[in-house]
Amino acid sequence: MSPKFSKSDSLFDLLTAQSQFLLQSTKILAEIVGADHKSRIDLNEELHKVEQNADDACHVVLNKINQSFVLPFDREDLYALASVLDDCVDLIDEAGDNIILYRPQSLPAGVATQVEILQSCAKLTNETMGRLARINDNESVRESWIQVNELENQGDKLYRSMIAELFAGGTDALEVLKIKSVLETLESAIDAFEHLFGTVEAIAIKES
Repeated sequence: MSPKFSKSDSLFDLLTAQSQFLLQSTKILAEIVGADHKSRIDLNEELHKVEQNADDACHVVLNKINQSFVLPFDREDLYALASVLDDCVDLIDEAGDNIILYRPQSLPAGVATQVEILQSCAKLTNETMGRLARINDNESVRESWIQVNELENQGDKLYRSMIAELFAGGTDALEVLKIKSVLETLESAIDAFEHLFGTVEAIAIKES
């Protein structure tokens, strides 16, 4: 669904709206992982549309920042926040693309867990953007940061385990490269959420 914005929308509302595309993109990515190739192609087109709408939402946020004389946080921090939100969606979209373009014969079972981690990160992000106006509640921000950090650690361990198994399993070399590309992009997407919450935490520290 294309974003609907008004000039009267606050920056907090716009950032929350932008984060909703993370929920949409991770949901579609989960469907892609569980689908056959033909269905994956159609779902990936839906994912591209979400990514395009997310780009539009990011531009709206950046324009709002540029046009505002009084901002709730440092201008540079807000630019960084909007940009990394967009980066997360871009990487989720790239993961979908890699599954379609490389057509691995089968994906490791852990890929579904990677996507579940991304969905959890997306949900935490959306909740955090929804209470960004109360960022001086450092305890709430800290709890979210800890949860995302734990999810990133879980994803990192899973990624290393799958890579080790991939290279030790006697899989065809070309197939190894295909699967490795998918795993790497999913890992990068999870890492991007950690970066996102690092940005939120930095804002919270400045505002405390």
